[in-house]
Amino acid sequence: MPTPPSLSPLPEIVQSYDWANEFRAFTSFHWLVTGTCFAMMIACCVIGKRSLAKSEDHEYRFRKLIAWSILITQGFIFMRRMVYFDLHDSLPLHLCRLGVFIAAWHLFTLDRRARALTLFWGLGLSSQIFFTPYIKVGYGHLSFWIYWLNHIQIVGVAIYDIVVLGYRPKWRDLRFATIAGVIYALVTIGINVLLGTNYSYLGAGQHDGASIVDKLGPFPQRTIWMMVGAAFIFVVIYSISRVAMYVSTGVLKKPPPRFVGPRQRPDATLCQ
Repeated sequence: MPTPPSLSPLPEIVQSYDWANEFRAFTSFHWLVTGTCFAMMIACCVIGKRSLAKSEDHEYRFRKLIAWSILITQGFIFMRRMVYFDLHDSLPLHLCRLGVFIAAWHLFTLDRRARALTLFWGLGLSSQIFFTPYIKVGYGHLSFWIYWLNHIQIVGVAIYDIVVLGYRPKWRDLRFATIAGVIYALVTIGINVLLGTNYSYLGAGQHDGASIVDKLGPFPQRTIWMMVGAAFIFVVIYSISRVAMYVSTGVLKKPPPRFVGPRQRPDATLCQ
């Protein structure tokens, strides 16, 4: 006897599994979570813009609030990983786990090196997890919230820097982020080989979940493609920024965006 059609107004994919205990990519729940994450980032940019319109002091206080929230939450997360220590997952070697502390450094100081790393490493590399997430557990698990919080903080700070603080990368920023990325990759590969781990997928060890880099082949061949791919993404980001700036200021004759630099260097302008 054939099964009667469902009378539920919700799509079948919404009801197909328990969101509290399981997460599946490319489902309604995935897009709901991703949309919520970006809505939070946009809200921070709106508040930051309004604060900057009042004064740089107002924006600075709001930016410090975000920075302290990153340090406090990530400090708790780090201590939790030490309590439930797992050699293959608990060390602060994943790019995204370094990225959150770089993002906090960026917000506190507006150091150009931190800004470059947050843009190229954060927006360029960490943002892919919103579209190809490897998390498997649902909202009823703490690791679900940690996973999304980490990436909201990294990518959100990169977007905030562009939208609110007017940061636009220069050639030296691209060069620094690329060289730093190569050094990071080589160091992480060495540690992975010594420990038999797979931090940032730069090793032969196992790691929970799947990632887009799994399509690049086995270790060690994939590490070469990962570094080449990362450098390509960095160049694309830099090129888009330069073309957008040329169109805005050169073709449309609009003024350059307001650039907020370090307080210790009031002469730090966009045109240096």
